[in-house]
Amino acid sequence: MTGRPRPPARAASEGLAVSANSTKADNWDDHGTLFSEMDAKTLLLGDFAENGTWWTGGRTQRNLSQRSAAQTAEGSDPTADRVSPKTPRIQWEEVNEWYQVVLSVGCTWRERRQELGAADNNEMKRFMAGLVEEQELEDHFTEARLHVQRTLLKATENLLRRPGRPLTNTEDCRFLLILLANPLLYPSDASQAANTSPAKNKGSMVNEHNSVGLHSPSHRHTSASVQRSSSSRSDGPGQHSGIIKRILGLMSNVPNDCHHYLIAWFSRFSEAHFRRTVDLVGGFVTYRLARQHGHKSSVGHDPTAGLVPDISGPGAGTSAQLHAALGISGPARGHGSKVKAGAGSYDEDWQIKAAARVMSLLFSANNSGLARRQDVGRSRSPEVVHISVGLAARNRAHSHGQILPTSDFYNSLLDYSDLITDFEAWESRRARFSFCQYPMFLSIWAKIRILEYEARRQMEVKAREAFFNSIMSRKAVNQHLILKVRRECLVEDSLRGVSEVVGTGQEEIKKGLRIEFLNEEGIDAGGLRKEWFLLLVREVFDPEHGLFVYDEDSHYCYFNPNCFETSDQFFLIGVVFGLAIYNSTILDVAFPPFAFKKLLASAPAYNGPALSSTRVTAGYTLEDLAELSPSLAKGLRQMLEFEGDVEGTYCRDFIIEVDRYGQTVQIPLCVGGEKRPVTNSNRREFVDLYIQYLLDTAVARQFEPFKRGFFTVCGGNALSLFRPEEIELLVRGSDEPLDVASLRAVAIYENWGTQQQAEAEPAVKWFWDTFATADATDQRKMLSFITGSDRIPAMGTTNLVVKITCLGGDTDRFPTARTCFNMLGLYRYQTKEKLESKLWRAVAEGEGFGLK
Repeated sequence: MTGRPRPPARAASEGLAVSANSTKADNWDDHGTLFSEMDAKTLLLGDFAENGTWWTGGRTQRNLSQRSAAQTAEGSDPTADRVSPKTPRIQWEEVNEWYQVVLSVGCTWRERRQELGAADNNEMKRFMAGLVEEQELEDHFTEARLHVQRTLLKATENLLRRPGRPLTNTEDCRFLLILLANPLLYPSDASQAANTSPAKNKGSMVNEHNSVGLHSPSHRHTSASVQRSSSSRSDGPGQHSGIIKRILGLMSNVPNDCHHYLIAWFSRFSEAHFRRTVDLVGGFVTYRLARQHGHKSSVGHDPTAGLVPDISGPGAGTSAQLHAALGISGPARGHGSKVKAGAGSYDEDWQIKAAARVMSLLFSANNSGLARRQDVGRSRSPEVVHISVGLAARNRAHSHGQILPTSDFYNSLLDYSDLITDFEAWESRRARFSFCQYPMFLSIWAKIRILEYEARRQMEVKAREAFFNSIMSRKAVNQHLILKVRRECLVEDSLRGVSEVVGTGQEEIKKGLRIEFLNEEGIDAGGLRKEWFLLLVREVFDPEHGLFVYDEDSHYCYFNPNCFETSDQFFLIGVVFGLAIYNSTILDVAFPPFAFKKLLASAPAYNGPALSSTRVTAGYTLEDLAELSPSLAKGLRQMLEFEGDVEGTYCRDFIIEVDRYGQTVQIPLCVGGEKRPVTNSNRREFVDLYIQYLLDTAVARQFEPFKRGFFTVCGGNALSLFRPEEIELLVRGSDEPLDVASLRAVAIYENWGTQQQAEAEPAVKWFWDTFATADATDQRKMLSFITGSDRIPAMGTTNLVVKITCLGGDTDRFPTARTCFNMLGLYRYQTKEKLESKLWRAVAEGEGFGLK
């Protein structure tokens, strides 16, 4: 099973001796009960608990010198049987076959009956004469099969309780992987294990694990007694939790060298095998969280009873922070601590800690880059292909080199926990365990909530500072960051305003943002801010400005290495990016996915609380270049795969030719590159240097100030919880097709009467019909008219609540929208044609607080 040499012969007490002279008549006991010849592997079940050292390699250690001597005598390599990061040397086909023998024992008794001789057949007839029907015999076999499965589980649990010796090397960890592959541990498989057919499941572990537990058509009916026996087991996430917790506990406490091996082994699992393992660990965490519901956590004892305020955290030492601490001390603090006590009750649960550590190993394996990447060099079709959201996420994960999407690691039960308390405990380093230390469990919704809380907290601190400074200095200090801009000079006014704020001090930029359009009567309650971001980004990223270059195949943009703008321009653009995240606003930017990985990898040195995941690295690959320029990546890939003479065919040196406004410039990729030809032996180095120059070196002058501007605003601990793909979703929003049905399901109505009356209104029906039948471009325009942005929030369509209000009876006036509140105002138009005419003209010509 594990690819090791056969262990030495077992002692007589370790097995059952079968007489060579036994006859078929010996298969019947004194009471006339038939005993079939059991498989040899099944007979080993009773020995597992007694011989745990055989599973963990104890026999291997005792006989290592003997095997090495024998292998040396035979001339074989003694290291051939050792494990490596590439393989644990486990024969998964044999493991799966062995498990199926146990799970399906007795399923083929009807076929074996036909193979019996005449004498045994008469005995069978005599035995069945006392049974009411053949189904009763089936029940006996089913009950026996369940007993074998329970024996396996009990033996496994006994082995895990007494492994035999400490797990200190990589070979010791292999038996944990074998035990973790037991189909009985998985609810979907264990609930069907009693009716498993071995013929259908052979090799299923290798073939994506998706055929384990198929029902046998001839064995679907069981008696009430068998059903009671089968239902005695738990079929929920906590099924066999005693075994799972011990496997995860042992796996989480092995040395770090073993963890590195486990990550490498996990990363080479098949996708279905890996998914099943992730689901098992995630389901166990959910089970433990559900068990902790209502339990109170241990709250650190405060010897001062709240009399001395706590002024730790960001902004410590300022008058505003002291005032904030004084304001929440006393009875208010005591009330809040009661609310937080029930949220962190999992901080003392060692089982959750162990499962979280194992999940971090799986998450590292998922992002190790060893997964086979799909060809992302194909150009993106402008036509929208309607595929499921899950399939789209899977394709994006494969394009990023992941086995599973990051969202598959989320635990939705945590969305209902007090994550703010968890975040504060993680920041203060006072908690024994915090889910913020394992951010793979936190959904994008949970992370955004934490990010908004941190931003709101910093805004409140700055507002208090401004208030006290205004009193002490006796001059008015605004509590918000107000930018006054003109629509006709939007970019110039915006960049000048942001530059003035950053020049006065970086802390001022963290105030709440408010936008005023000059000569307009609008008051910013969120809508003007969204419109300002939308219009500003459109103009800044306009190709005519020359700040960014676009690729016609991928439709992505990237920094223009040949632009004439100063670094201050890119610094201010980075500030705008940070302000968008800080103020929970999505931007319509066309950066390739690797740009967000590059941004996170260039973050300042992190000195915050501990994280289980390692820092994102900015290694550039051919797949990254394919995201930006598919045609160029295709040409470089052809060079790497070329089987002929590269030097004679391509005639290339280690230089790159760049077009600078009509003039071709040759730049060496290394010292002496203009005199170094590209050959078959160094073509990989040439491609790596080529990609490094295009994506990093050439744009360093533009990216460095952009990065500084971004982290000037977004420098808190909450941002460290995000992955690059999550930052992309946070900044750009979701580009999935609009689901008008979901928007309609969560919409609310005002001044239409009851909800049922509103949905029955002809004008409301006509609006939703018009919205649903429009093409994708017009739907985006409609969404922008109502909400101020044409993008779906990161949390999905169902989190975008549209309010439709009634403005009165039939009229010639146009519908109105209040983007601050995602509100659309409609009149009771008499005909659908009139509604469509007024609505689409308002969408097409509406701008600001009137028509163009």
